[in-house]
Amino acid sequence: MDPKFRESRPILPRQLATILAATLLATLAFMALMPYLFDAYMPSWMLATTAVLFIIVIAVSFIPRMDLEVYDDSLVITHVFRRIEIPFEDILDKKFGSIYQIRNYGSYNLKGVRHRFYSVVGDDEGVAVRLTEKRVVVVSTQSPQEVHDMLPVRKEE
Repeated sequence: MDPKFRESRPILPRQLATILAATLLATLAFMALMPYLFDAYMPSWMLATTAVLFIIVIAVSFIPRMDLEVYDDSLVITHVFRRIEIPFEDILDKKFGSIYQIRNYGSYNLKGVRHRFYSVVGDDEGVAVRLTEKRVVVVSTQSPQEVHDMLPVRKEE
């Protein structure tokens, strides 16, 4: 079944990941040149270990993604490697707008609520859904109005 709405974005924006990679590679180059330029002692294993660690950090900065999909009967959020499926029957209420205003669902004065927040670095807008069993899920999106309009609300008895 194809989703009615799909959004897939990297968690760390490409420009930021590129800056991180350039900084780490420049640091590694400086470490390689340091014994020759400054006559400084560095153990032979240190450069190799640092290179491996930096390569792992660079690779990991480009991999994580957040996917948001709205189907006919559920909302599916995949954040890094975690997949969350929210059936529409569990949605009691919804809000959209600025993440900072909606993330705590403050106007409901709910106590003992479990909040989950799924976001991409740099996003300011999103959708919050209040679920059964005192749960609130906030997800950032580039189209909060569109996602909000696709989600039904179950009336509480």
